[in-house]
Amino acid sequence: MKIFNILFSIMMLSFSLTSCAGNMAFGSISKSRDLRPGMQISEVEKIMGKPIQTQFISSKWVWKYKLHEYYKGYVPYYLVFNKDSKQLEEWYADEAEYQRNQQLWLQAFPPSQKHQVIIK
Repeated sequence: MKIFNILFSIMMLSFSLTSCAGNMAFGSISKSRDLRPGMQISEVEKIMGKPIQTQFISSKWVWKYKLHEYYKGYVPYYLVFNKDSKQLEEWYADEAEYQRNQQLWLQAFPPSQKHQVIIK
């Protein structure tokens, strides 16, 4: 029980520290509804805020966000811009990356007790 209280306190502290930070706010996934293909970078930044990571892949400029979805958590979201025109072409949630992150969390907190259930 003591470990649970410590973990719960750490989680609540981390949520309170990140919930006020731009695109990390609770329910921030709803911002993606305002995106439209062809938007300029400045328009996207007004809606989404600054990305947590950017990279160039071929002729594309890819921005990464972690958007909060209620009852799920933080989901990695990628916005893809044309490198030359700087217009938004597409955006998507990376469900596979989300699942890998969830598995890492499960491995980080192994069960401390084993329970055996005998059914007769």
